Amino acid sequence: MKFILKYIHWILFTLLIVLGAFFFLYLLQNSEEKDIEARALKLEYQHNRSIDRFTSSVDKFAGLVSGMRSYMNMSPELPNANNFQQFVRNQYSDLNLQDSIVVSLIDTSHVFMQSFTRYTMDPIQLVGRSVYDLRSDEKIKRLDKLMTYDSIQMFPPLNLAEGWVGLPINFRVHRNGTTIGYVAPVVSFKSFIDDIYTDDVNQEFVYHFKTQEGFNFDRERTYNNTQVFNEKLDANYYQNFDLDSSQFIYTTKKYYGFGITIGTAYKTPYNGNERYRTLLFSWFLTISILALIATWQIDRSRKLNDKLLNSNQLLRGNRKEINEKNHQLQKLNDTQTKFFSIIGHDLKQPLSAIEGLISLLQYEEINDPDLEAIIKSLKKTTKNTTNLLNNLLRWARSQTGDIAFAPVELQLDALLQEVVDTVYLHAKEKNIKVHFQPQKGIKYFGDKDMLSTIFRNLISNAIKFTNLGGSIFIETEQKENAIEISVLDSGIGMKREVVASLFELDTQISSVGTSGEMGTGLGLILCQLFTEEHGGKLIVESELEQGTRFTVILPIV
Repeated sequence: MKFILKYIHWILFTLLIVLGAFFFLYLLQNSEEKDIEARALKLEYQHNRSIDRFTSSVDKFAGLVSGMRSYMNMSPELPNANNFQQFVRNQYSDLNLQDSIVVSLIDTSHVFMQSFTRYTMDPIQLVGRSVYDLRSDEKIKRLDKLMTYDSIQMFPPLNLAEGWVGLPINFRVHRNGTTIGYVAPVVSFKSFIDDIYTDDVNQEFVYHFKTQEGFNFDRERTYNNTQVFNEKLDANYYQNFDLDSSQFIYTTKKYYGFGITIGTAYKTPYNGNERYRTLLFSWFLTISILALIATWQIDRSRKLNDKLLNSNQLLRGNRKEINEKNHQLQKLNDTQTKFFSIIGHDLKQPLSAIEGLISLLQYEEINDPDLEAIIKSLKKTTKNTTNLLNNLLRWARSQTGDIAFAPVELQLDALLQEVVDTVYLHAKEKNIKVHFQPQKGIKYFGDKDMLSTIFRNLISNAIKFTNLGGSIFIETEQKENAIEISVLDSGIGMKREVVASLFELDTQISSVGTSGEMGTGLGLILCQLFTEEHGGKLIVESELEQGTRFTVILPIV
């Protein structure tokens, strides 16, 4: 009893498999019978549908031929080849047909009097030749018989020198009580049945066409031991498939005195037993895999429960250590914040003082040219160092999350004017003209300090890389969903590979401006970070020696 209770789930599982196998077998057998019945009905339906389409095509062609017969027999005079060709062309144009066709007028002695296609007269030089050169005695007898009665008559398909299989429907020309000869219109058989093959439903079926004499033919050629002028092969010819006649449904119909047999079959024979075995094997394989997975999961679950108990004990023992580590990390963060505060206050303040003193020295009267050059160099170096320090501090604070995003409503043109005023002296030193005519009244909800940093860095960067006497253009434009601010310079520009690496910190290298200004590219990285903080994007367009355009796109929310 303990054994049964221990393995009760396996016993129930085995019973379920056995019952399921019997039920599945019943369903498969029942399904196979229905499949066979449905398959037979589908084949019969498709066979009848194809015969109807073929018959409709033949009747449509016969209607055209009847029109030709009336034209030839009822015209006041026997039409010449050009008039007859124009009549046929008009028929095709009125009915919007594109089928290939050859029409020939042959006299009672079987000599070609006229021969033309829709657009070419006598394309293969038949006029003057005898039908005896082209057709057997049996066919000649049928043509002789054709001239004894006034009705249209279908003839066997034939390989035409034009390179396609033709289906002829002929009629005699009988005028004023006298038989002049007969007309042989031959239309492309391929055009008759192409819609059968191109129908999506027909992709799984194959068709067998043969004449009443037993000769096969398809869309490209007829197999009646006559010369073939077409090298193409019909990929859907029934002999290309491993089928026998028992798998076809055949129907023979008389079309205007000529019998054509049409057969329809599936391209692949039905193999119910193979499908049954495959499904049954797949079912048992699936059940076996599920059983293996279930067993493995049960065993794994037990082991995981044991590990979970041990892990809980370890977690309780390590929780205290984790709390201590968190306390140490908090102290490190506090130390880092204090460190940045010291740098920002104790290092920036002396640098600002030095920069101010040097600016005062510039306005003193100095007679020593070398000393004057040293003062200018010191001023430039101090200013570059101050800018670098400011950018470095802002970048470091942005990485630690110390810079809070504090958007307010502001006038964009006023903010830009403030930034332009701060860089005015630098531009004046290089004799650079800053053209700034902002679009007035643009209001934007954004962080003033971040936006000032973006514009100051972009304009300073433009001044840095613009030659003496150059120009910088600052443009603003308010669009439906965004505001665009562009800074365009006439400077030295950049190579494509330099543009691609502008915003990658690990590829930044020192760059020198047109007057020896130093930089690291950290300001541009700040511009990108602060632009993205506003949900916008920064676009760079530059060509070497052609200048650079930076465009800040700020979305309007």
